[in-house]
Amino acid sequence: MYINTPEDKLLAELKRVVDRTSEQLQWGNLTAWEAYERIRQTQAQAEALIPDQMELYQRIYGARFQRLLEQFVLPKQSQVQRNWHKPY
Repeated sequence: MYINTPEDKLLAELKRVVDRTSEQLQWGNLTAWEAYERIRQTQAQAEALIPDQMELYQRIYGARFQRLLEQFVLPKQSQVQRNWHKPY
């Protein structure tokens, strides 16, 4: 039998917040600034949920968000900047 402890509820909320941010980074049309701001907001929410586990959060999700930024957000940003200068 699965017991739904308060810690389980906090971790489920953290997972929901992190997954939403990850989806926005991957599929959203965010600028680099918007993406960094979203990551900062997610970190603030995590700190409210798990203040004593932020080092672990940074190791796991910091790397995940960095990878998503490099893979999805920054290339889109670069493409937008290149297209902005085209005359058509």
